[in-house]
Amino acid sequence: MKAFITILTFVLLSGAQLKAQNSPAIVWDQSTLKQVAPLSGSKSANYARMIQLHNGNLLCVYESNGGVECTQSHDLGKTWLKPVVIASAVSGVNMSVPEILELKDHSLLVSYNPRPHKINGSWDTTKHFAIRTKKSYDEGKTWRDERLIYEASYQFEDGCWEPSQIQLPNGEIQLYFSNEGVYTHSNEQNISIFRSHDNGLTWTQKPEIVSFTPGHRDGMPVPIILNGTKEILFSIEDNAGGQFKPSIIRNSFNQNWQKTVGANDPERTYALTPKLPDTVYAGAPYLRQLPGGQTILSYQSTFGRNGNWELACMQVAVGNSKGENFVNTATPFNIPLNKHGLWNSLCVLNDGTIIALTSTDAYNSYTAIWMIKGHLINKKSTY
Repeated sequence: MKAFITILTFVLLSGAQLKAQNSPAIVWDQSTLKQVAPLSGSKSANYARMIQLHNGNLLCVYESNGGVECTQSHDLGKTWLKPVVIASAVSGVNMSVPEILELKDHSLLVSYNPRPHKINGSWDTTKHFAIRTKKSYDEGKTWRDERLIYEASYQFEDGCWEPSQIQLPNGEIQLYFSNEGVYTHSNEQNISIFRSHDNGLTWTQKPEIVSFTPGHRDGMPVPIILNGTKEILFSIEDNAGGQFKPSIIRNSFNQNWQKTVGANDPERTYALTPKLPDTVYAGAPYLRQLPGGQTILSYQSTFGRNGNWELACMQVAVGNSKGENFVNTATPFNIPLNKHGLWNSLCVLNDGTIIALTSTDAYNSYTAIWMIKGHLINKKSTY
């Protein structure tokens, strides 16, 4: 049954490309399946993000034990070193959803999201949802220069979420995040940014709203700069049509988010071709670009599974060099229908190898971070 569902998924989502002579697709090498974290089963791990450093090593940041940790691999993912704690939990607050960026000076900038939780059934009004950053100047061995960039409410319903950052050619860092802290009387959420011009030591004071659909929840931004262009793209989960689906938001360097991108603006496009059924949930998208120009987009989906988003799994689609028309969805990890594969991400190596990362309980009795490697091929159409 699993094989049938996988084949059906591929056929249905690849239909728009069947007339093409060459159709890009990702082939996943199951022999590279590897657990990244935790090193033992004494705790779980979630929400991994990975980059390849300038020295070729891999660095992975993730949530574990209520805090943020990182681990490194010096052999392209075959083995992983003992983790380093970046930010520890404090009483009533977990440190969550980290993202990592190597800056032009080779220092590392991690962003993360302190998230209060109820204690004895009540919120502590002194502890707020927030966005923080921290830096490393020794390739992830030690971390310092912590900065508090933004605080939202102490309540879950009015929080802030999911930071992610890029650095422009002129050195400016833009940190994107989901913000519902300004909508205390509704369930709305926007994508906002802060800027830094000194490698993350100081930041602008007021968030700029770059994406918003009134009455809805733009969420989970992941930005890239398109290779060889002066254009910024970021993926979001967009529920303007009902269930969350991936959309792409874009601006040129000249535009530079002077205007908020709304629901019907040309700078917002639905990502997938063909469109998924309205009943399918497809959230938490993650955007990257390959050296050859093609873009890739992962998301967690209930397509071919059941309607419970908490049992979604990772799918990866291939787009063109402009970040459009993502097709040929592939499923990197074999996740049983009663298990989950959530909060996924992608890492592209210098040689074009794609690494998919998922948080799953499919291979253990606890949730762990797993990776698998894939390569893009041009698949000859039979039509």
